[in-house]
Amino acid sequence: MSSLLAPQIEDFVAIDPDQLRIDEAEGRGLGVKFCVGSGEDLNFFNNVFDVIIFTLSLHHQNSVKALNEAKRVLKKGGSILVVEPVVEGEIEKLFSFLINENQAKLDAQQAINESGLRIDRSQNFTAEWRFDDIAELQKSLFDYYEMEYDIQGAEKILTVVGEKAGRTPIVIEDLMNIQLLSEPEGN
Repeated sequence: MSSLLAPQIEDFVAIDPDQLRIDEAEGRGLGVKFCVGSGEDLNFFNNVFDVIIFTLSLHHQNSVKALNEAKRVLKKGGSILVVEPVVEGEIEKLFSFLINENQAKLDAQQAINESGLRIDRSQNFTAEWRFDDIAELQKSLFDYYEMEYDIQGAEKILTVVGEKAGRTPIVIEDLMNIQLLSEPEGN
C-alpha cells in the first residue's frame, strides 16, 4: 500500500510494530517516514493526519483503542480507510486451521460499528493468491505464521483446498472488505 500511495502524498507516515518490517520497507526508498509503534498508542499530536489507513492490521490489535487513537489524530474532515480480511474468504478458511483469527476479525468489525464513525462506503473485493502446487501452498501458510510444518495441519489444508490441490497453478481467492470511515457531521 505504501509503495502505491507514497508518490501521491507529500507527507506519508507508516507505522508497524515490527522493526524488521520497518527496516525492509525503508530499504525500498519510498520517501515514507516509518515509525515503530502501535495503532493503540500513536505518538502524534491531535488532529494532524488527513487520512489514516489500517491495512490488514486492525484485527491484530485492540481495535477499539486503535480506532479511538485514529479519531484523535485525524484532522476535521479527514478519512479513515480500513482494509480487513473477511472470515468467509477462502484463504481465511485455510489460515484458520493454523491460527484462527476469526473472532478478532469479527471484533474489529464490531469496533468499527460501535466507534461512532460513519461508514461512508463499504465494499468487498477479492485478491488472488497463486501457488505452483500444494506443497508451495502449505509451506507458504506455515511460513506466514512462522510455524513449523506439521503434517496434521498440512492434511487439513489439503482437505479445504479439495480438488484444487491437483491444479497448477493453485489459485485461492482472498475475500477482503474495504471501508471508508469519517466523523459524522457536527463532531
